[in-house]
Amino acid sequence: MTHLEEIKDTVQEVAEAIAAALGIETEITDETLTIIAGTGRYLHKIGLKEEGGDLKSGDLYGEAIRTGEAYVIEVGKNYPNYAPKEGELAEVCCPILLEEQVIGLMGLVAFREDQRQRLLENKEGLLLFLKRMAFLVATKVTERKIANRMKAVLDSIHDGILSVDENGIITSCNPTARRMLGREDQKLEGTSIFSIWPNSPVLDSIRTGKKYKDHEEITRVSMSQINHFVTTISPIFAGEAEDGKVNGAVISFRDMEDVRQMVYNLTEIEETSSFHQILGTSRIARQLREQGERIAGSNSTVLISGESGTGKGLLARAIHSSSPIKKGPFITVNCGAIPDMLLESELFGYEEGAFTGARKSGKIGRFEMANGGTIFLDEIGDLPLHLQVKILHVLQQKEIQRVGGTEYIPVQIRVIAATNRNLEQMIQDRQFREDLYFRLNVIPIQIPALRERPEDIQQLLDHALAKYNRLTGKSIGGFEPSVRSMLIHYRWPGNIRELENVVEYGVTMETGTLIRQENLPPHMRKENQTLGAKTLREQCDETEKRIITECLRTNGHSLEGKSKAATQLGISESTLYRRIRALNIRPDEE
Repeated sequence: MTHLEEIKDTVQEVAEAIAAALGIETEITDETLTIIAGTGRYLHKIGLKEEGGDLKSGDLYGEAIRTGEAYVIEVGKNYPNYAPKEGELAEVCCPILLEEQVIGLMGLVAFREDQRQRLLENKEGLLLFLKRMAFLVATKVTERKIANRMKAVLDSIHDGILSVDENGIITSCNPTARRMLGREDQKLEGTSIFSIWPNSPVLDSIRTGKKYKDHEEITRVSMSQINHFVTTISPIFAGEAEDGKVNGAVISFRDMEDVRQMVYNLTEIEETSSFHQILGTSRIARQLREQGERIAGSNSTVLISGESGTGKGLLARAIHSSSPIKKGPFITVNCGAIPDMLLESELFGYEEGAFTGARKSGKIGRFEMANGGTIFLDEIGDLPLHLQVKILHVLQQKEIQRVGGTEYIPVQIRVIAATNRNLEQMIQDRQFREDLYFRLNVIPIQIPALRERPEDIQQLLDHALAKYNRLTGKSIGGFEPSVRSMLIHYRWPGNIRELENVVEYGVTMETGTLIRQENLPPHMRKENQTLGAKTLREQCDETEKRIITECLRTNGHSLEGKSKAATQLGISESTLYRRIRALNIRPDEE
């Protein structure tokens, strides 16, 4: 298709305007001599070829297209090769140039004597007029080329794009916008943007010239489907400067799910965790890895229990990374680190105007961000009671409601929770909901304290040493024998987190090739001095007291809890009661 064929309606309008203004028959051809537009007796010839379409015949139009020159012809006088047809008396022809290339030809043809006189008496003026009209047509071709390029660009963009005029009427849109809005079979041009998004701030953007970024819009596609979009509204200024008049706006938008995935991909800088990162050769470590691998294949809710620093977060991430939804987001929420007054909006998000200081466009919450993936609720035991009800609703109904909102938003997520507290005791103390506990405790995992698997300490020390050597650029070869022995026999109340902190301190402070005792944290040096001053009996009693206390912390001090503790410790209940009295173990020591 030639350039003029692409805008044939516009070319016909130009031909009719010329004929009306001058009272002379007009025809316009493309560079192949095909008649694109015409008036009078040329109207029925549209689509036919002038001069047989032969550019080399030497005839007038072919010569004008080949040379790019304009001609004024009077029959039988100044152009011997001109062969008049159907009573032609005179003619003016002017090439249409686009970037110095001939793309067509305009011709004025006189069939009556009065037309001939007008044409020949003012031939310079008519030529100038035709050149201007040819330039107008070339400009329309350029605009069409730009529009085609813009359309190709817009059609290739994965975002939805809408343009509106100053009244909010849609003037154009790309196929992505139609698909995302569920309007593929409908014409959007000419409709109001408010029929799609009733609360769109587009008119405010046009009135003030203000750009809106990350504004959320909701479209109900059907009774069961609500689409959420993140939109950007950019005003269109009439002039070059941004202080000029605004005559419309461009709205780009993305599906909220795509935005969540993008945010996750951009912010997820930690390496994907695997069960191989749960170090240790002990039976406990092996069982923990095996249990995690079995759990990963399901979508069941998991409750991980264990002291602080035992690696609950690492296990949760490993479960997610080995699950069928591993390509989805993994969103962590520390329920104990966020103030109660902010936790609800952080978890569930909020709508515009939900409270004083709320963002004008609202905000999505962590549950929505985790849609299609896993949400990890760390320190779930610190969750306030009023939010426990809302978490229970999410687990039961698979939907959330934003703060200040009225719509329920469906979410498909896996919930993994973790705690270092005794939730069963909290239930008895009315600090934790029993129904939520049973919803969370579908698959319970207990991570033992590091002191319960001392055979793994050496591997953990070596791994931490290699890690901090790499981070600090040092090459410390290991630990002095006395230091290694002390670290292996240390009780590690802070578990793996404390072990890593101790090694990081030692690597940072050490200037030699082995970490020495004087380069351990002060509390470790004090611990070693205290340990050396105690008798073997005292050390054994302390160790026994610590183990029994930990077991009672897990199972509780009730009769049933002590019975479970005795079974776990491999002793009779009477022996347990005797050792509790002998070691002066009290419930408040937990």
